[in-house]
Amino acid sequence: MILAAIVLALEGPARPDPDGWRGLVYGLLKEIDPDLHSAQPNPFSLSLGGREGAWWVRIGILEESLYARLSPRLFGLLGQPVRLKSAFTVQAVLQEEHPWAGVSSYPRLFQGQAGPSLGLQFASPTFFRRKGNSYPLPEPRLVFDSLAQRWNAFAPVKVPPELAESWERMTIARLQGHTQATWPNPDERGVGFVGRVVYHLPAASPLEAQWMQALGRFAFYAGVGAKTSLGFGRVRAFDPRQEVSKNHESEQGAFTGTLGSV
Repeated sequence: MILAAIVLALEGPARPDPDGWRGLVYGLLKEIDPDLHSAQPNPFSLSLGGREGAWWVRIGILEESLYARLSPRLFGLLGQPVRLKSAFTVQAVLQEEHPWAGVSSYPRLFQGQAGPSLGLQFASPTFFRRKGNSYPLPEPRLVFDSLAQRWNAFAPVKVPPELAESWERMTIARLQGHTQATWPNPDERGVGFVGRVVYHLPAASPLEAQWMQALGRFAFYAGVGAKTSLGFGRVRAFDPRQEVSKNHESEQGAFTGTLGSV
């Protein structure tokens, strides 16, 4: 029941090419199982972060069996040169001591405070598929349906189906962010959301609050929305009591092109 987010800290001359850093992980997945990288839904998420001179690649893992097979290969890259179109060296392989690394389990996601409000930081462009187009607004139903679908695919306990009605009742208490142009594939252009949102479930029952918080913590590993295996939808929960006007993390190296404010 292990969940993990492993970060590869890179040293290299420039920003890693998207095809390069995706190809590195997809190549490792192909060694494990030739069909794994095309599984639906994907048992992993993938993203690029950092800044000039301090880039990193992150792999979120949603299955314990995948963690057992993939993590030795990832830790085996420590100190090794890798080709991400340009040459890089893997300086560190981290599953802790990094803000985007961590290890947990599905039962552990239910531990801790369970209130009626939840903050989510959307650190890379997040969008949903609607009639073949990208839809960038982080509406409660879209966000929590996305999380529930991935949870149900891999977790030992399923999300109660009656909670679908809860997401319809949920509101957005605060929002700060903007849209960004996205290029999931060379021939596909869309738009995604980056920013911070506080969700609130009025008159939340203990069961609703517990599942809301668990799914919010799950987002750290699973991502939200479409194309999470290509670097989109990287999300983590935050305490909604924090000041939402705090500037969200500047990680625009992998995705550029602001279209406007939400």
